[in-house]
Amino acid sequence: MPGQGLFSSIRQCPLKSLVGHQNPLFRSPVAHFSLTGEREERVVVVGFVEKRSNDGRYRARYRDPLGQQRSRSFGRKADAQRFLVEMESDKARGSWIDPRGADMAVATWAEEFMRLSRRLSPTTQQTYRRDLDKYVLPRFGSYRVGRLPADEIENWLNDEIEAGVAPSSVHRHYRTLRRVLQGAIEKQKITTNPCDRVHPPRVPKREMTFLSWEQAVELAEGHSSRYRPMIYLAVDAGMRWSELIGLRRSRVDLRNRKVRVTDQLVRLDTGEWLRKEPKTPASIRSITISGFTADLLARHVEAYAADGPDGLVFPNAAGNPLASSSFWNNHFRRAQDRAGVRCRFHDLRHTSVALAIAEGSHPKAIQARMGHSSINVTGTCSPRSTPRLPLPSASASCRPTAPASPSSSMLPSAVPDRARDFAMPSGLLAHGKGALPHHPVPTRLRGMAATVSA
Repeated sequence: MPGQGLFSSIRQCPLKSLVGHQNPLFRSPVAHFSLTGEREERVVVVGFVEKRSNDGRYRARYRDPLGQQRSRSFGRKADAQRFLVEMESDKARGSWIDPRGADMAVATWAEEFMRLSRRLSPTTQQTYRRDLDKYVLPRFGSYRVGRLPADEIENWLNDEIEAGVAPSSVHRHYRTLRRVLQGAIEKQKITTNPCDRVHPPRVPKREMTFLSWEQAVELAEGHSSRYRPMIYLAVDAGMRWSELIGLRRSRVDLRNRKVRVTDQLVRLDTGEWLRKEPKTPASIRSITISGFTADLLARHVEAYAADGPDGLVFPNAAGNPLASSSFWNNHFRRAQDRAGVRCRFHDLRHTSVALAIAEGSHPKAIQARMGHSSINVTGTCSPRSTPRLPLPSASASCRPTAPASPSSSMLPSAVPDRARDFAMPSGLLAHGKGALPHHPVPTRLRGMAATVSA
């Protein structure tokens, strides 16, 4: 019939008539219709099978779409013939893939994948390299890329779970292997990803901890004078750990009570510190802080910040960036013991969201302040139900007070007053319920809330 192609011609012919052992050229008739509508036949050279004299195996020879001759050996003649039919069918469909790519070892392709991934961020490359060297390649390095069974991948994940590896880590190892194999598909090494047929372990959601204003103040006061302002700023501004330790003096405008987040500081496995862009484009933002936090931060910058406009606002005692493990063991954990609370440092960011919601702030205001990429992310960082937090009354004084002297002790009776002074002047809450902070707002939202300054 008109339009019949090479694949249809091959499919309708018996296998023995397509591939001949005696004639070294495999010729297949293909229907062709001229401009006058007359049926013509052309002969297309497809390939051939030959028996090798040295070992008796059968070699299938064919030409790839670029005209280069290729071959592959089989133990049985029928397998060689079937292989030729599959190759010609793939060429006719335009889905031909060099079978040599599928024969590449997973370890070999992993190295090529890492070379192709140099455009990724150093932290992403570091994660891929660590997962490949420690977990993926010891198990699958000798496997062929095109012969990686899905059931073996699932057994590997189950073995890690039984060995006590955290489900979140196991899921990350699975994602790394899946990304490596997806790269093989993109480079036309294989046609399908065996990880798509694998059910990775379910990662249980870790319960978030939300502190009240009083608990947040007690946690901050449990730190020394060097690190106390950082805890207040973390709760007030909702900044991430990497944004706080990378904050520079030039990004702090104490006169206008603004903190500008433009980058973050991360530490690589090599011990090297890397300054990079924030997590998402929305993370580049300007945050209005409370008068109390601004006053506390001004005293801190004068006493502890590094010199120069690019000096760190929160360096350690040696003037170097803060390492998370050192800060946790020597400061944050001890402050938790004093305050009688248990949380992660990132829970201070969740607390900032929860307190803003409890006060009635607009969701878009919270999203802009936190630097979330979408309102859905803000929702996942919020408590399932609005907590009844001991917030100060609206008539409470909003005048910021001077921070306590480093040598003075924080009496329990003074905590509510400090919570009041810290909470009410907040850059997010002081604008009233439903108002937006000082962040640009999309035009379509200006009818929903007051217009704010940039």
